[in-house]
Amino acid sequence: MFRSQLLLLLTISSIAYGLFGTMKNVTVTVGSDDKLNMTYTNDKGQFKIYGEAREIRNIEPYLKVHHFCKNGVHDVKCEMIDRFDVPKQYQGKVYSLGLIDLAVATEKRKEKCHK
Repeated sequence: MFRSQLLLLLTISSIAYGLFGTMKNVTVTVGSDDKLNMTYTNDKGQFKIYGEAREIRNIEPYLKVHHFCKNGVHDVKCEMIDRFDVPKQYQGKVYSLGLIDLAVATEKRKEKCHK
């Protein structure tokens, strides 16, 4: 029986370009099919997160960034969820996503609006 193991230390510096500058308290989760960890950005929009899992099947880890920046405008009625896949070559290693612009939607962005 073969086992895959996910060991990730992910670092990112995230910043929303637009009216509000750096986004604080953005929620970040790391997971595959299970939520492995969660953290918030600091006052500079940066975070570090670690996730670990033992799986029999292939692991496809990703980061989800939850925020309220819709097209450069802060809108508390609509939560944006951007997904960033972690490349396989970084499983078990440090992965730096670098700077991300939360005002620009990713292909996998989901939007949850509340009335």
